[in-house]
Amino acid sequence: MNKILVMLALISLGLAQAGCSSKKPAPTENTAVVTVVESPEAEATPEEVSDDEEGGEAGTSNSEALAAFERGKDLSLRDQDQEAVEAFQQAVKADPDYAEAYFRMAYSYTALAKKDEATEAFEKAAKAYEKYVRKHSKDARAHFNMGLAYGKLLKPAEAVKAFRQAVKLEPENGEFHYELGLSLSKLAEYDQALIALQKSMDLDPDNFRAGEAIEKAKLGKQRKDAFMKQQEALLKKKGAGSQKNSSNSNNSNNKNAAPASTPAPPPPPAL
Repeated sequence: MNKILVMLALISLGLAQAGCSSKKPAPTENTAVVTVVESPEAEATPEEVSDDEEGGEAGTSNSEALAAFERGKDLSLRDQDQEAVEAFQQAVKADPDYAEAYFRMAYSYTALAKKDEATEAFEKAAKAYEKYVRKHSKDARAHFNMGLAYGKLLKPAEAVKAFRQAVKLEPENGEFHYELGLSLSKLAEYDQALIALQKSMDLDPDNFRAGEAIEKAKLGKQRKDAFMKQQEALLKKKGAGSQKNSSNSNNSNNKNAAPASTPAPPPPPAL
């Protein structure tokens, strides 16, 4: 009988402990994600990035546009570009000034080999970024993306202007220097391009693209210098030829000129 009572007591104690442990809150999945995972590309809305802050990307305060944009971004990351385009179209329909949506839409069109549509989207992105940075002048990423859009539109001068501002805001960003160097090379401004590309290499020695771009810029500079020397030699030769022709022309004119008339002899004295 005593053994039975002891067993019943032990069972009751075990059930009590199990009940207490079941009341402890288990860690939620969201808590684990927040603790361990950090988004590498956090999207910032215009309200989150003021003129006193740096970084972020041109966004929207429109919740409908933001939801469509996030859906499109997720689809593009999974290579579902046609569906991504449709989502980005919904985003810009809800917010016609949503620069980042136009920008990503253009890349999705590019992936679909729809060149005309991509060009139109890049044009709208560039215009929307121009408008955005007037109010958010210290958003380096917006200036950078605007430069990329102008680069895709084959407007290197506008791209250089945007990249210079991005570099000014984030001077330690090697990618910004790299894109600036590429655009300067397209303008044949090789001396400045080499400075920007070298800075990119200094900030990121593993950037093999910057190393290749430096070699191409050096070759471009050699060709440009050789061409300029050739043009100077031609100009000098042309100038010397013009002076010689002018001298010969003067000599010829002197030979063909009528001799100067001699004065008439005085009349004989009157008788």
